[in-house]
Amino acid sequence: MWILRIVLAFICAVIVATVLGAIFHTQFILARLIDMGIDIPFAERWSTTLHDIGGMAPLFGAVIALGFLVAFIAGALVYRWAGVQRNLVYAVAGAVAIAVALGLMGMVYEMTPIASARSWAGFIAQMVAGASGGLAFALISRQRTA
Repeated sequence: MWILRIVLAFICAVIVATVLGAIFHTQFILARLIDMGIDIPFAERWSTTLHDIGGMAPLFGAVIALGFLVAFIAGALVYRWAGVQRNLVYAVAGAVAIAVALGLMGMVYEMTPIASARSWAGFIAQMVAGASGGLAFALISRQRTA
């Protein structure tokens, strides 16, 4: 039963990070357009956000899943050996997974494919999405005591 809980927690973590990352990305890009004087009504912001979640989810989600797989295994080892606060370990692991993925994509493609992450604020927002996914994993996967 514990393996099912781990798998479910992992899937939920990837979904949380992917959806939040897509939302942050869209809002950062739309904010830049608004800064340039373009009027974007709320309904357009909403539909653009939903469109970007659907459009980014397959590839961005796969990148996040791969990063989380490595990071959560490392996080499990850190938690086991160091015994530090579990929620913190997985939140940091999620944030680091996103930072490493963005950094690697930047090195491979010689630019960051997630346009909003080209600024420090956007990069940190993506890390927050990763940390949220890591925290979701920690909360969902923890053993329940009877």
